[in-house]
Amino acid sequence: MLDRVAANSLRTKAAYKLPAQAETRDGYVYCPGDDDWAIITATQRRNFHFGDLGVAVSLVTGFKGFVVARLRSENPQSAYTNYQWLRLLLLNIATYDPAAIEISSAHVMNYQAALEERYRYRSTQANDAVRNWARLGIPGVSEEAFVAAADMPKYHSNKARAVRLRCPIEGAYSNLEYDGLYKALHAAFASGKISLDNYAICLLSGAIAPRPIQIASLMVGDLKITAGPVGKIYTLCVPRAKQRSGGYRAQFTDRPLVEEIGMVLEAQARIVREKARRCGMNDLKQMPLFPALHACGTFFDGKMTVARPTSSSMAMRIISVMEGLGVKSERTGGEINVNATRARRTIGTRAAQEGKSLEEIAAVLDHTSVATASSYVEIRSELLQHLDKKVAMLLAPMAQRFAGTLAARGDDLEHGIQRHVFGAVDDGEGPADVGGCGKHSFCGLGKPIACYTCRLFHPWLDGPHEAILDGLLARRRRMAADGSLMVAITLDDTIIACAEVVRKCHAGKASLESDQDG
Repeated sequence: MLDRVAANSLRTKAAYKLPAQAETRDGYVYCPGDDDWAIITATQRRNFHFGDLGVAVSLVTGFKGFVVARLRSENPQSAYTNYQWLRLLLLNIATYDPAAIEISSAHVMNYQAALEERYRYRSTQANDAVRNWARLGIPGVSEEAFVAAADMPKYHSNKARAVRLRCPIEGAYSNLEYDGLYKALHAAFASGKISLDNYAICLLSGAIAPRPIQIASLMVGDLKITAGPVGKIYTLCVPRAKQRSGGYRAQFTDRPLVEEIGMVLEAQARIVREKARRCGMNDLKQMPLFPALHACGTFFDGKMTVARPTSSSMAMRIISVMEGLGVKSERTGGEINVNATRARRTIGTRAAQEGKSLEEIAAVLDHTSVATASSYVEIRSELLQHLDKKVAMLLAPMAQRFAGTLAARGDDLEHGIQRHVFGAVDDGEGPADVGGCGKHSFCGLGKPIACYTCRLFHPWLDGPHEAILDGLLARRRRMAADGSLMVAITLDDTIIACAEVVRKCHAGKASLESDQDG
């Protein structure tokens, strides 16, 4: 039903003029009369284009007026989202009614009918924007369109589709994929292949799943360090994002960090403070924790000062570093598709696996509503997957978790073996010689289990690896039966690596027997 306020505003048909200048909620000044607007915020840039819409000038002017009003009252991203939905509607109108001076009921109905069913949520979003436009009293929407937009069927995008279907391209990482990615990340940093700042960004993305815009908004002063009973306590004050009523760095969420990640961020903050000090900056706590690397990554002077990065530059750095690791997926056989969104979906999935409530999952992901979090809870029981010997052997060649090299007993010198690895194969039995180790210094990791994912391990071709694999699988079953599945799945990476050693040993023995027969 047409409400009285909207009806009065719709009857206002006086000529509408745009202001010569306008200001966003955050204080950025622009010219509404231009056909191209570059709206700049502290961490991103949004481009609005009006010159190619193909409809009457008066309708374009009304559209601009609506966007001006949204920019004045909301954060730029929310205004940009409304702009995008209406832009698609106007482009559709231009294909058959370029002389239109206002949006009619026929226009909104034709737009919905023209869309494929999976995209009809776009018309619902556009209809909501049309009604908001009308309520502002800005010309461009007919009364009939206002009514039709409310009465038309509603469609919604299935944002959680990738999560529910456990998509191997866009959904959450599997446990093997996640563990493989971050083991490779640690190894790449240890070998000097990636920088400290990129290492810290990727660690944060995988540990607490902030959005790229939140990482870009972090300042040096957001890292809080206090003395604990046995060491330092690290807390990161993460700026909230996608809050319609919140301004830049207006709301924060305190996220505790494990010591290993806190130490990395502390080192990064120390480097930034020193760089800022050399530049003559005074308020060192207000320096960006991850400064822009080059001019296209910032809107400020990136040559002499510690400059703020953009959200898109943060997203691209995560992709560049993580995909550069070349980690393979056991589900696709190819390199893992890596991005910040998948990391967030993984953290949400793991939170569900741990039995967290809807409210807790929403808090972890910085969601105001629990609606999105429900998709993680729905698939909770399905994620508790079974891993047996047959599955492990099938996954092993695709997952590529074994990083070492097979060796024959006695080939110590050829492979640079410094010592032999001894470990218990079965409970109650003495240690067995399972392979060689190429590490020159002391290693405190649990032998032989930790060795199977180490690149310096050289398992013997005739070693008792199959017995070790059976023991690992039995341990996993016992832990899962005791209700400790989240702990049990931490063995999966080692199980897959051990299965790959078993597979390679079988192949090596078969090849040797074939050569002897020949």
